[in-house]
Amino acid sequence: MSMLKEVASMDVLMTYSLVFIAIALILYILILFNNKKNDARFNALEVQIESYEFIISELKAASEQQQIKREEKDSALQAWQLEHQQISQQLEHRIKVLQEKLSQTNDVIEQIQQQQPEDKLYSRAQKMVKLGADVDELVRECDLPHAEAEILIAMHKRKNK
Repeated sequence: MSMLKEVASMDVLMTYSLVFIAIALILYILILFNNKKNDARFNALEVQIESYEFIISELKAASEQQQIKREEKDSALQAWQLEHQQISQQLEHRIKVLQEKLSQTNDVIEQIQQQQPEDKLYSRAQKMVKLGADVDELVRECDLPHAEAEILIAMHKRKNK
């Protein structure tokens, strides 16, 4: 009987060992399965991170391009503003010069208009002499004394000789 007890005790021990090995094997399989699942999740996360990194690099590149374009437009705008400021200054100077000329011309016109009416009469008389008017006509039309009318006609004849 002792042998039987020993065999029975070995059978129990073996059964426990087999149960323990089976449990260990099941745990190992579960751990492997869980690791594969985690590896799949990890790989998916790595792919997602890579895609985010790509998107970030693309956004940085686009931002840099926009910055360059903005700087170019700022530079062009500054050049345009400077050019228009210079044109504006030139136009202001021209306007000032033209205003001065206009003022001078207005002064000359006023002086001419304020000349004595006698000057106008002499100018008219000279035109009439050129057209062939005689002394009596000059006296009558221009209110000139007879002697002045004769002098105008004599001067005209001398000039044309």
